[in-house]
Amino acid sequence: MNGLNRFILVITGIVGLVSVVVLLLGIYDVPRLSPYWERWQNQEEYVYTVLALSIFLGVVFLIMLVTGLVAKSNTGRYTIQTGEGRITISTETIEKMVYESLKPFQGVRAPDVNVDIDSKRDSVRVHIDCSVFNRQGLPTLGKEIQTHVKERLESLLEVPVTDVSLNIQDTKRQTSERVV
Repeated sequence: MNGLNRFILVITGIVGLVSVVVLLLGIYDVPRLSPYWERWQNQEEYVYTVLALSIFLGVVFLIMLVTGLVAKSNTGRYTIQTGEGRITISTETIEKMVYESLKPFQGVRAPDVNVDIDSKRDSVRVHIDCSVFNRQGLPTLGKEIQTHVKERLESLLEVPVTDVSLNIQDTKRQTSERVV
């Protein structure tokens, strides 16, 4: 979630809570606050406060409504617009291509692939978690995997792969603890 969305949610939450408090204090009698509250309700500022809160919430809810009706959902597909029509490639297809590109590397076990597609920026990001069995030179192996996956995906999609992150664990060095 980006910073603007967080900011809007925080402001909406604060104003919403203030509105709820204003409404509840207008309905229920709170022993120590009721005299102050009644005096404030009789003043002109009370009407302006309620009006300002109502307008703010109305604008925010209108923006939310329009955004909900107009915004496109993230379907997890990469869409390419050509002169003849549209080509759509699913995330699963891209993930399968990554799995296939990992097969030539001996000792790579249990890969877990995550693909993030950004159609607006025409970019793809890949994250791979895998275990390595009985291999030396893990940084070199990791660099080879990154380069190979990036080249394969770029030739498949004809779109730049902006990031291939890799998390390698050597299964030979992993230890398990036994509880006695």
